[in-house]
Amino acid sequence: MAYRIEEKRGRCLECGNELPYGRSDMKFCSTSCKSRWHYEHDGDLKGMRRRIIGALDRNHGILALLIAKGVTRIDIPDLAQLGYNFDCITSYHKVRNHNEYRCYDIKYYMSESSVFRLEQCRRERPSPSSDP
Repeated sequence: MAYRIEEKRGRCLECGNELPYGRSDMKFCSTSCKSRWHYEHDGDLKGMRRRIIGALDRNHGILALLIAKGVTRIDIPDLAQLGYNFDCITSYHKVRNHNEYRCYDIKYYMSESSVFRLEQCRRERPSPSSDP
């Protein structure tokens, strides 16, 4: 009479079901559980990056629209009402006694009550070299 020895299998990290027959280092019972687990655990950082990039894009769009309309100065409450997120900028510099902020290629200065000198930064083109 032959005895069958059953190996104790682990549990799926996602659903908790017993792992099917297969490799001894298996962690998931199916590809859908594996995908769902990785989406939930790695998706937090990806989602945060996506939200920040989206906020930066919205800010840039608002500023570009204001520049296109010829606006160089706007009150902070009015800019906030347009949906501008003051927490999302790409750079900040202290210039003399003003704070210079940038959202990609658009720069502006901010006082306590308004945003002023709103302008598109000029992109410097490299000079053509005389080397053939």
